[in-house]
Amino acid sequence: MALPSFLTDRSPLTRNHLWPRWLFLRALGLIFLSAFYSFAFQIHGLIGERGILPAGDYLQQMRAALGVGRAIWFAPTLLWLGSGDAALTVVVVTGIASSLLLVANVWPRLTIGLCTALFLSCVAALQDFSSYQSDGMLLEAGFLSLFFSPRGIRPGLGASDPPSPFSRFMLVWEWFRIYFESGVVKLASGDPHWRDFTAMDEYYQ
Repeated sequence: MALPSFLTDRSPLTRNHLWPRWLFLRALGLIFLSAFYSFAFQIHGLIGERGILPAGDYLQQMRAALGVGRAIWFAPTLLWLGSGDAALTVVVVTGIASSLLLVANVWPRLTIGLCTALFLSCVAALQDFSSYQSDGMLLEAGFLSLFFSPRGIRPGLGASDPPSPFSRFMLVWEWFRIYFESGVVKLASGDPHWRDFTAMDEYYQ
């Protein structure tokens, strides 16, 4: 089945969306940078060799319970290759470097792919410390941005490779879902402060 033309025709997006895409990808790089930077101070204490929930023990239990194939499917992480403190450091440092390169607009497709894979590697091994909506949001945005970003090592605005309309639609759909679902959850919680619009009086406390 063919997709509608507004999802496949790149020509209307050539001029109107080059700068917004450029800014979005730089912002995405900064978000990945903040995530990996925070991991640098926490990840060893959380899932390191002497951490609260060591990743090595977790992956070993997954392998014993599920077998290698299913364990990798349920915990897709590069830490299967090594889960010690040195491996965690390599993952985080590489994530920081990839994020900085993305901010600098160097090979955006490659650096987005690296950031997403490395962040997934951390999230998949963090166990109780990774069950946050923001983790899934960032992973989804990173994956979709692989198709949204321009090709090339130094693409500039990427005028020769305008953004895919379908990837742009999927990113907008992700943002809509996040805000809509967050609103539904709050209103469905039964908390009267959300229903009578007074929650923001104290929300940031």
